[in-house]
Amino acid sequence: MRNLLVIVVTMLLLAAPSIAGDIRLEGSNFTTVGYIRDSGRIENASFEILGYIKEDGRIEDDSFHTLGYIDENGRIEDDSFQELYSLNGNGRLTDISFMKVAEIHSDGTVENNHFQVILYADGTHAEMTRRIAVFLVFFSDLLED
Repeated sequence: MRNLLVIVVTMLLLAAPSIAGDIRLEGSNFTTVGYIRDSGRIENASFEILGYIKEDGRIEDDSFHTLGYIDENGRIEDDSFQELYSLNGNGRLTDISFMKVAEIHSDGTVENNHFQVILYADGTHAEMTRRIAVFLVFFSDLLED
């Protein structure tokens, strides 16, 4: 009976991030590269805080300096309001020349412009696609220049 209790508690602890709306990000080799917490806090694989996604769309680094913005239409801007990327409703991330740089699928799989998987997202959140786009643009080196 005690072993069953240990197993159930362990499974609940492992499932808690998915239930809570947290997103775990894995690289193409399935190693964890980061987390996007339900609160908007972005962490690396060692749980160090990289930055924040605020409810108003402001993106901040770990010192609370504004890095940029994402608006409700998916426009991603730098801290001077210059457009960097645009995220459409289907998960396509394009640069200012309208060239596709990534595709974020509804299952959390992210492909680069060569259709190679560069990231997997495990979790649930109403704004998962937008949060993954912010991670790619401001907190990773996965996008090609």
